[in-house]
Amino acid sequence: MDYKFLFNLSKYEKITLLIIVSIFVNNLFIDIMNVDAAQYASISLEMLHSHSYLQVKDLQSDYLDKPPLLFWISSLSLGLFGVCNFAYKIGAFLMLLLSLYSVFRFTSIYYSQNVAKNAVFIFGTCQAFFLMTNDVRTDGILTSSVITAVWLLTEYFLHKNIKYLVFAAVFTAFAMMAKGPVGIIAVLMPVGLQLLYEKKWKQIFSFSWFFYLLIICLLLIPMSYGLYTQFDLHPEKITNGVPHQSGLYFYYWLQSFGRITGENFWDNGLPWHFFIGTISWDFFPWILILYFGLFFQIKKILNKTSIEISSISGFLLLFILFSMSHYKLPHYLFVTFPFASIICADYLETLSQKQWKNWNKIYFGFGIIVLILLLIYQVFFFTELNFILILLVLLQLFVLFRLNKISINGINKMVGYVIVLNLFLSFVFYPKLLTYQADSMAGKWFFENKTNDKVYFLDEKSHSFNFYTKNPVHKLITLKDIDTIQKPCWLFTKQDNLQQIESKVQVIEKKKFENYPITRLKLPFLLEQKRAGTLEYYYLIKIKTRIQS
Repeated sequence: MDYKFLFNLSKYEKITLLIIVSIFVNNLFIDIMNVDAAQYASISLEMLHSHSYLQVKDLQSDYLDKPPLLFWISSLSLGLFGVCNFAYKIGAFLMLLLSLYSVFRFTSIYYSQNVAKNAVFIFGTCQAFFLMTNDVRTDGILTSSVITAVWLLTEYFLHKNIKYLVFAAVFTAFAMMAKGPVGIIAVLMPVGLQLLYEKKWKQIFSFSWFFYLLIICLLLIPMSYGLYTQFDLHPEKITNGVPHQSGLYFYYWLQSFGRITGENFWDNGLPWHFFIGTISWDFFPWILILYFGLFFQIKKILNKTSIEISSISGFLLLFILFSMSHYKLPHYLFVTFPFASIICADYLETLSQKQWKNWNKIYFGFGIIVLILLLIYQVFFFTELNFILILLVLLQLFVLFRLNKISINGINKMVGYVIVLNLFLSFVFYPKLLTYQADSMAGKWFFENKTNDKVYFLDEKSHSFNFYTKNPVHKLITLKDIDTIQKPCWLFTKQDNLQQIESKVQVIEKKKFENYPITRLKLPFLLEQKRAGTLEYYYLIKIKTRIQS
């Protein structure tokens, strides 16, 4: 396969690619967000300290939720690079880079290399991809593992080369060790339906599937053994409030399928159409093109002119499956976006010159919206002078009124109108927003200034504080336990507890930190004039022994 055209990029395309890469790299150094990513980072650190790789602990307690692949990868990189944002994120990021390669290889099987290149570009510039390089959870590894396994299985059934089958099984196992049984469903659904569509009965009933499943089962043994010894051998344990919880049953059934059947107690009460709203942002700026692409794909299938249905089945059927879940979060859909990108790229290949001009007008409108957002941020949200933001405003003005005059067709021009949005998010918005994550700020301050002192959590623990102090074993105490402390130490606590603490002990030093749940942004917090009323405060307090009456 000829990849030379990937390097024969125009000057404009090279600049665009450089900007995108700069965003990816900068995202690796941004602080870790609460709640999920901070928890996973803390678990990875705890795993590194305890060397307990099969029996996963979270704040010294049994952990039964996500499979361990992300923790294994991150604990390894934390050991190699030290405890920092980059070390936690780099493993998942490398997997995401692999997903771009896999999208290209898979798309090239059925379509032209131009369609394959466009599919890579679309996937790599949707908001979800930028988010996965920043707010690292299990979804990046799942997404990469699924599209890689789909590509490798497709290659195997075309060329009968056993190496493709072996590595397809490996990445399917990775998908299951990243998110659970949904991983193998996300792989087999598009591949199986494609074989049915092509009526390849011999391949559907091939003995190769036995070999494929055998490799997966072998790779799942370490994780399964850890679950069995941690939970199934200890029926006396109460885990997540449930007595006699089987780790194997929880992982292989309850956590995934139980959300559809209702057996899993997690239910956030969101309607079936929840993802129709969230995908508008997560797949921005390609969401409108996706709608047209879906119609285009369905029309081809009805007219029996479609050469592949892996993409539409990988997107649409998984979308429906996730919509049936009793518990929904926006990032659940990310695994479908490689398929959505192929749908978009195939549709764009059919556009006429006039249609390209119409789409460019729409994206010029998107660019105007980005410019307005930058100005609103500076005037109403965070009004202190920010030179990076000023440069971005000037850059967006240049892009809008210079790029509009350049006769370039294709997605490079379309993404050019909105790429400044992610420069803004990565270099301005998220760094500022994360200063309102009190436990992260407190953890960094404590590590830099008081790292050898003893600190206790009061009433509630914090994953971020653990990670940024590089210490996963801080103890939890209650207000009544303060009387038992014999030596000077620090407390990390909410402002609500401050008065009672001062009535019990002598406070000799304290440090105040602003806090807001940054993953649940609301307008009053963003508006500078109203922000103070939305904040809560945490304190690091140094205390001495109890005051004697």
